[in-house]
Amino acid sequence: MSDSDHKTVFLIDHGPAMGESSKQMVEYDIATKSRPQGVVPLAPVAKSLWTSSIEALCEYCRIVWDIFPHNKLLRFVVGDTSARFLNSWNKEEQNLNHLMKSLSGVGPPLKKADGNIMVGLVSAVGAVAQQTSAQNKLLSSGSSVSNRGRIVCITQLKNDVHLKTIVDCACDAVNKHCESASTNEGMLPIDSLELVIIHVKPFGSNSAITEHSLTPASKNPKVLVEAQDVKATRHGIAIANRLLHLVQRHFDLSVTSITGIPMKEEQHANSSANYDVLLLHRRLPGTAIRESEHSMWDGELSSTMLLKWGTPKINYNELYHCTGAARVSPVDVNSRPSLCLTNFLLNGRSVSLEHWNNRPDGAAAGSGGSRQMTHMISCRGSDIFLHALGIFRPPFEDPPNISDGPGGKVKDYRISDFGEIIKHNHLLPLGGRVKSGTLPIDGAMAKLDRRTRYWPLVYSKSIIFNLAKTVDPLLEAIVKENLTPDDVLQCQRVIYNLIGLERDGAALPLVTSAGSLSRGINKQSKREEQYKSMWRELEDLLRAHSSTSSKHMDILDCMLECIGKGKSSRTSSSVDKLKSNVRSGANEIYESPESPPPLKKSKTENESSARIRPQKGTQSLLSMWTQRVENTNSQRHVEFYGRLASDGNKAVLYPNFEEDPNNAQNTPANQDRQTSRHGHHRYQGHHRSGTGGGTREEGGRSGRNTPQGSKPKMAKKTQKPYPQ
Repeated sequence: MSDSDHKTVFLIDHGPAMGESSKQMVEYDIATKSRPQGVVPLAPVAKSLWTSSIEALCEYCRIVWDIFPHNKLLRFVVGDTSARFLNSWNKEEQNLNHLMKSLSGVGPPLKKADGNIMVGLVSAVGAVAQQTSAQNKLLSSGSSVSNRGRIVCITQLKNDVHLKTIVDCACDAVNKHCESASTNEGMLPIDSLELVIIHVKPFGSNSAITEHSLTPASKNPKVLVEAQDVKATRHGIAIANRLLHLVQRHFDLSVTSITGIPMKEEQHANSSANYDVLLLHRRLPGTAIRESEHSMWDGELSSTMLLKWGTPKINYNELYHCTGAARVSPVDVNSRPSLCLTNFLLNGRSVSLEHWNNRPDGAAAGSGGSRQMTHMISCRGSDIFLHALGIFRPPFEDPPNISDGPGGKVKDYRISDFGEIIKHNHLLPLGGRVKSGTLPIDGAMAKLDRRTRYWPLVYSKSIIFNLAKTVDPLLEAIVKENLTPDDVLQCQRVIYNLIGLERDGAALPLVTSAGSLSRGINKQSKREEQYKSMWRELEDLLRAHSSTSSKHMDILDCMLECIGKGKSSRTSSSVDKLKSNVRSGANEIYESPESPPPLKKSKTENESSARIRPQKGTQSLLSMWTQRVENTNSQRHVEFYGRLASDGNKAVLYPNFEEDPNNAQNTPANQDRQTSRHGHHRYQGHHRSGTGGGTREEGGRSGRNTPQGSKPKMAKKTQKPYPQ
């Protein structure tokens, strides 16, 4: 309530000078062609300065009360021999009906020069010092109030000396009321006062004063003085235009012209013509300020913004997203186009408006084949509002093409996922008192923060959000505030499944240069790079939620260990648990280390093992498990005796096989060979004549029956040492 436009006092001079004629004749007896002969038409009349000023004043008040029905207060003082107030600061008296009734009892200006405008000026300053109901509420609540106001004085001055006398009188009155405000109840000291003095004069008058804008008075810097000089030309229209410019500047109003309104003609009911209507309203967001708005002249108001009537009309029952809405008031309220537009909107209609540039070719703003519906005018609660739409393409237009938009294709946006966020973050009324502790709005904000810590807008910028069936359990659990052990295990299984996909060489959704998704490998991208991007994105997601709780951090540590970035502080029990989870989650099969290796590995397995292989200086889960199995098997293995007795790591079989037979006939080794040969024939005959009753152990000792012709070949084979 510290603005100067909260309280405005109008001081109207009721002296003899305001009763002068404006010297602009008005023909009110409009004769028809069928006038009978001998009837003399009535003489034209001229409006007085009082009548022209009151008409202009009523238009000023109508616009203010139409646009600001509550918080902008106007008061009127008639100054002649004494000061007479026509209303008070009460809201019940802030309307045109009360003002017109009060003016009807004032009467015409005085004919004798007994009046003095100074008496009314002192009373007007006292009215500014009085408290309003809004200021009284602020004072009762303990808030500080800055009392500022405005006085508009309509009178006829003689010269600049007369003007200075009025200004000095106002300065003295302000000082007097500031001194007595502390002792008088219901009074406030005046912090700032705008004094606008309008010098009205009839057509052809030579009296003039020096016009100037708001300037601090020399006697009291709290008083800002502005002087206006206007002639009552065109039947008083010049005075009305001057007050229209004042109301636009005093309340920061914008003038909007709605052009192209189709209306039917009275003479031709089957045809229609387009009309324009000027509207005054509070400045909406995005409306520029023109330099010509604050220029003081007697011409008509010029439009700040040009809006074109849009067809077809839109649905009245739907509400659209708007950045601002303001009540409107027609400049010429009694014109036929204004009446038709007002009646049309009061019947419950809403019309979309297209922003229109005032260009010589008449093209619309951004004309390129598409319309830009930027505003909407409608009736709400018996008041007409102008809405500034907050979207580039309003929903009542045709939907855009699939390739339109700055972000690429519309189908690339995660619209369904955004709908899920809206469903999980509805704000509902509490329905009771809030208990001590965390406010519900804080919990709602924390929940929304967890769900949007990592949330790409489009599918083409993410890999894990395109793996819906695989990663959905992790995405649903990681946004929770508290995780259960089952949730942690489920998230770990998702990580192991991703490892399985990488091991199997499964293709991931990749982003093409056009922003679309596809599966496979192109020439520019390799499969390793895709999985690196996937692990990097998953790490960013888990790191964003790792600060929520310790279990969230466990999931991050699990992922880091699986990709070779884990901490060395992991215990063996936890590692064993991870190994068992890998078996159950990723369905991997670990072969026995004693089984022979395959002859040829597939290309897919080689690629996957190369990808899983950790970097230098790190250790993966697979290498840890393989090392443990090898250590266990090495403890159970018994070394060959021949290798232990040999000099090197190789054991030579039959070392005396190639010795000279002449020198080796009586040697113990030769005797052993003969004994072995006789025993061999004995067991061979037993196998031939037997019925299979020999045991497996005996058959193992006997060996096979080798023909005589194959002995040299066998001896040649056994010369080579047995490999390790």
